[in-house]
Amino acid sequence: MYKQSLSVEIRNASRWRHVTLIALLLAAAFACGVIFVLLRFPGAPTAPWWPAAGFSVLAAISWRGRPVTIAVLVFLVTGAANLSVGTELWVASGFGLANAAEAWLFATVLGRAGRDQQDFRAADIGRFVISAAAGAVTAGLIAGGVVYLNGGVFIEGAVSVSASHASAVLLIAGFAIVPRSSFAPRRPLELGLQVVALIATLLIAFYPGQQLPLAFVPFPALAWAAFRFSTGIVMIEVLVTSGVVAVLSFGGGGPFYAVGAEDPRLLVELVQIFTLSLGVSMILLAASQDERTALIGRMSAREQLLRGTIVSAHAGFLVVRRESHGAWRILESNATGERLLAPWIEKDGDGPMVRSRDLADMRPEPGSRERRLELDLDGREIDLLIARVEGDRDSLLLQANDVSEQREAERALGSALAQEREASARLTDLNNQKDEFISSVSHELRTPVTSILGFSEELAELDLDDEERDLLEVIVRNSTRLAALVEDLLSLSRMTTQPTYSPSDIDLNAVVRETIGEVQSLATQSEVTLLGPGTDEPPLIIRGDRLWLSRVITNLISNAIKFTSPGGEVRIRTAESDGDAVIEIEDTGRGIPRADLERVFDRFYRVTSDQDGFVPGTGLGLPIVRELVQRMGGEVGLASDGRTGTTARVRLPVG
Repeated sequence: MYKQSLSVEIRNASRWRHVTLIALLLAAAFACGVIFVLLRFPGAPTAPWWPAAGFSVLAAISWRGRPVTIAVLVFLVTGAANLSVGTELWVASGFGLANAAEAWLFATVLGRAGRDQQDFRAADIGRFVISAAAGAVTAGLIAGGVVYLNGGVFIEGAVSVSASHASAVLLIAGFAIVPRSSFAPRRPLELGLQVVALIATLLIAFYPGQQLPLAFVPFPALAWAAFRFSTGIVMIEVLVTSGVVAVLSFGGGGPFYAVGAEDPRLLVELVQIFTLSLGVSMILLAASQDERTALIGRMSAREQLLRGTIVSAHAGFLVVRRESHGAWRILESNATGERLLAPWIEKDGDGPMVRSRDLADMRPEPGSRERRLELDLDGREIDLLIARVEGDRDSLLLQANDVSEQREAERALGSALAQEREASARLTDLNNQKDEFISSVSHELRTPVTSILGFSEELAELDLDDEERDLLEVIVRNSTRLAALVEDLLSLSRMTTQPTYSPSDIDLNAVVRETIGEVQSLATQSEVTLLGPGTDEPPLIIRGDRLWLSRVITNLISNAIKFTSPGGEVRIRTAESDGDAVIEIEDTGRGIPRADLERVFDRFYRVTSDQDGFVPGTGLGLPIVRELVQRMGGEVGLASDGRTGTTARVRLPVG
């Protein structure tokens, strides 16, 4: 039920230990039942006190099974106790039913409601006392009915059983719900003095022969214990006090004997009422005091933690309160707050304060809880939060942060970003100028190069000697290279200016076959064999720009031919894979080093190797290929081990 209490230890014990402890409690209930039935007054229908109820309830709140099970066990045990001393079967069964009902109520209310509870609180004692009262009344009503059916007085039986059960439960079962730590003595010297005072007051009030109405005299001594010691200590003192009062009263002392000397049953009832009132009041008082002490301890720890956090915080804190003359007195502060807000702080005879003129126009607006400002104090940039203290309209919390370095960094960052934007704009402008220059120069070169090639073709038709024909071949070869460079530059220029994309459905195999026919002369001249899809291949339709696709395939096949040695071959394959059309162009050339596989797509980049001969080119073919493929929604890549050829792979979406 409650952390470190006896009932929790019994409930959480191993299975056989739990069963054994419950059996011992029920055995104690049986033994007490037999003994106190034998001690009842002659002619009395019930026992003067019923400690069996205390042990039965202790077993009920420690039971981890179903409440009805422990209720049946209590019925059998207490009924057997009555039956063993000669009580009639039906009477014994009725008294057993009264005890069982009381046990079931406790098992239901306390055994389950407090099963997972960890902390002991005053409300727990209150719940226990209420349960004890309800259980005692329930048992009393049932027992009173049995007494009435057996020829006795109902009210007499009900009151007697209720009182005996309530006092027994309170003084016995109550020990099971209090944490064990509560029984450890605190302040032993003071406890000793209090015990002496309690003994003295008990002797004054109940010493044999003393019959003055002084039953209230022990209460101050017990209140001393309730205010200064734990609930467990108070419960022990209440139990001992009850026993001492009973013994002294039956021994002829105290005010109860003066009233009930001629009627022992009345004397017992008076002692039970005294015990109940004493126990309930003192135990509740002690539990409340325990909870108050624990609460004060937690609040003190929290205050220390908060104070330590504020003192060591990097932010500055001031808690100020407005006084009657308008000044703001500093109640709490840390060193950072005093340093950052030093220009506002001045001292008088009563301690530091904030000048009222500094806060006059800075407080939060009516209806607002806080206000944030940024101030310049002694060259520092201070971020100041002024907040109202909840529940105190005359107090404010000032939280100050030195943001000088942060603001300086923000200004530096803003300046750097502005410079970066300016540099980026300049670079963009230079890049645009470069593109315009390349486009302009390319257009200017295109006309003379075309003229050179045209006149070279006419010269080739003339009757030239060998030397003249060699010179003409040099002219044609270099003019062709220059024309290819100009065409590549113009292509890049067109792509930079967002060329018009004209998509349509294209038969990929047909375009490949056309391209192979166009570059066949180059392959024949280079003594390279071209292998591609035959005319029997079914159409492979894609969605793209036909001119762009033709340019991509031409560039890739031309590259493969250029870098393949005479006698080698270039194989072109097409296929459909995962919803894409795939073109593979595989050559048997020298390959590309793995470190250069990605760089070859950069503009003007060319792979160089000491063991390779010079291969003419501009370094623009592959960048143009990637740009065109990506604009058609595809991707292109190269694979090579750097020694035995290269495979170019293009993936384009199927139309």
